[in-house]
Amino acid sequence: MVNPFEQTPAEKEEYVLDMVRRGYSYQQIMKACHVSPNDITKIKREHGLIENNTSNNAGKISKETHALKLFKEGWKALDVAIELDLEPDTVFSIQKKFYQLIGLDEFNQAYHQINGNLGPFLQIIDSMNRFRMNVEHILDAVKYGNALPYLHHHYVILSSRIHHLESYGYKLHSQFNAMANQIGDYKYALDNCINEFEQKRNGLLALDYQTKNMQNFIQEFDNQEGYQRIKKESTEQVTTIIKNNRLLVAVTVSSTLEAIRRYPYNQQLFYDLSVSPGHSISNQKTWIQSHTTQLLQLSEQVQNEIAEQIANAVISNVKSLPYNSQM
Repeated sequence: MVNPFEQTPAEKEEYVLDMVRRGYSYQQIMKACHVSPNDITKIKREHGLIENNTSNNAGKISKETHALKLFKEGWKALDVAIELDLEPDTVFSIQKKFYQLIGLDEFNQAYHQINGNLGPFLQIIDSMNRFRMNVEHILDAVKYGNALPYLHHHYVILSSRIHHLESYGYKLHSQFNAMANQIGDYKYALDNCINEFEQKRNGLLALDYQTKNMQNFIQEFDNQEGYQRIKKESTEQVTTIIKNNRLLVAVTVSSTLEAIRRYPYNQQLFYDLSVSPGHSISNQKTWIQSHTTQLLQLSEQVQNEIAEQIANAVISNVKSLPYNSQM
């Protein structure tokens, strides 16, 4: 290939002659040597490779045939018009025939339809190759191109809706977490209720067991003989407590403490007694007079506790004695 900046015109001319003699086309010579069709023709004439226009042979060839020959050699329409001194319309008409002859009529029509502006179409072809698009894809792109403003507006609306949905989703997520925490609290409370229920249930089962035992005990001693045994054991138990001062004190103290435990307002009574001013007989008398009702209630409760302890002892002893023991 000729470098136009390094080789002289003579060297370039010699290179052109060499390619002409070797049968290269005008298009190949123009590309390799950076020359125009006129330059190639001029060099060929100067070296006798073609006849001059003034020769008899040139007169025998019409301008149309000559133009077709130049088009075949790769000449441009402008160069053909200048070389043969033809009008532009005549050159375009011959060029159209040339394309028809070589089977490029459709290309010629398209070329003239776009007034020779191939740049945009070449860009489209390049884009098709880069993005692996076919004709149908291009037609769809053109079809929907007019809808781009509407699509952009629709895109803005959808983006706003998506943002709203994302905010709403975040709110729902927060509510879900709050509900999950509440469910956890409710589950914890429910577990506590279940545990408490089990405890109550076990308590009820224990009471039911005690009730059945008492019923069996009552059925066993619900007769004259059983009554006499209980009466005898009760008398002996009471006599034992009365005669034994330590036992009497122990039963009285334990019954008093149990009365205080079962009836919390008795605690306030003893608190008032502990903080009352002085311990003189007059102060104690005044305190007793102001708390007579509470003291009577406490006395009854202590008596009930003593009676319950005696009853439990009697029942325990009666159960342990043989049924046929002598009265």
